[in-house]
Amino acid sequence: MKNILLVGTGGMMGALLRYSVMVTTTNVFVLWIENGVGSFILGWLTGRAAASGKSASLLWTTGVLGSFTTFATFSAEWLQLMQENIILAFVYGVGMTIFCFVAAALGFKVGGYLK
Repeated sequence: MKNILLVGTGGMMGALLRYSVMVTTTNVFVLWIENGVGSFILGWLTGRAAASGKSASLLWTTGVLGSFTTFATFSAEWLQLMQENIILAFVYGVGMTIFCFVAAALGFKVGGYLK
């Protein structure tokens, strides 16, 4: 029950953070900002959470960052782009994936976990 409450509380916090970014940012790259920042922080926290225990990991990585970043919205936007422009969709999908991977690796590096 404790784990469910941790994930639920974190999920609520992450969803509220995500919504706050959406309503305060008029930039068309909102999803890139959310996923990039979330990937960076997730990379940094991954090593920290492993060291600090499962509860912290459930709250921050699964809960907060799991709802702050959004693969579902990314997938829906990607599908819509595929119907409109397959080349742009390819660039978008590959670009977002590489961008988030690099952000996570940088977070890991900043956290001192990547040599």
